[in-house]
Amino acid sequence: MNVITMTFNLRVNVDSDGSNAWPHRKHRAAAVIAEASPDLFGTQEGSGAMLRDLDEALPEYGRIGTGRMGQGDRDGEHCAIYYKQADFSILREGQFWLSETPEKPGSLGWDGSYPRICTWGLFQSTKDTGVRFYVVNTHFDHMGAVARQESAKLILDHIQRLTKEASLPVILMGDLNAGPGETEIEILREALQDAYELLGEPAGRTFHDFKGGLEGEPIDYIFTTRGVEMVETIIYRDTYDGAYPSDHYPVSMKWRAASE
Repeated sequence: MNVITMTFNLRVNVDSDGSNAWPHRKHRAAAVIAEASPDLFGTQEGSGAMLRDLDEALPEYGRIGTGRMGQGDRDGEHCAIYYKQADFSILREGQFWLSETPEKPGSLGWDGSYPRICTWGLFQSTKDTGVRFYVVNTHFDHMGAVARQESAKLILDHIQRLTKEASLPVILMGDLNAGPGETEIEILREALQDAYELLGEPAGRTFHDFKGGLEGEPIDYIFTTRGVEMVETIIYRDTYDGAYPSDHYPVSMKWRAASE
C-alpha cells in the first residue's frame, strides 16, 4: 500500500506578522493539508491553540505529541504527528528532548537557543494489520550548530533502538534548519534515504518568509530507513487567496509500505 507523509512548519502565531499572522491564514494551512491529503503529517511551531484550530478544520485526523515543556504543556510549541484515524491506529508513542538529558522535559541541549523535542509514534494500518511503521517528527535548533549535529546523532541512536526488536520502516521528518551541505544533514544521509533524491532537480528553498520563490536550499526534510521504496516527493508552493499558508512550504513523500 502507498502511504503519504508530509512535514509542515506552520510558523508560530505572532502579531508582528500582520496579515500573515495565524488567524488570517489558518484556513490556508488547512486547505493545503486537505489538498495534499497526507495519511500522516508532522507539524513544527504549532502551539496548542493553532493545533486545536487544525483539529477543528480536519476532524478526520487524530494527533500525538505534547508541548516542548513536557506532559501538561498543552499550549506550547509541539512537534505533533497527525494521522488519518480511519486508516491508522497508534500502537506506541513517545517524546524526547534534543539534549544531553533526552528524558528530562524542557531540557536545553548543547549550544541550542530553545528546548527542542522529537515526537515518535508506531502506527498500524487498520486495513492491513501487517503494515506497521514508525514516524518521527522534530525541529532542530536554528542557532546552535553543535546542537543540530548532536540532535542528528541522538535521533539516529533512537531510531536504532526503536527498530532493535523488529526491523520496521521509519519515516523521519522535520524542519532541520540546515541546508543539504551541512554536517547534520550529511550525518543523517549516511544512515538514511533522503526524499529529495526522487527530484530530478535541486529542491530549492523551503523557507521563504511569506515571499515565495525557488532560489535557495531546503531546510525541511523527509528521510526513511534504507530499504523503504520511495515513490514521489512534492513541495507545495501554491498560494491560497493570493497568500501563503506559512513561511515554509509543506513537503510530502509517498512511499510503499509492505505487509510483514
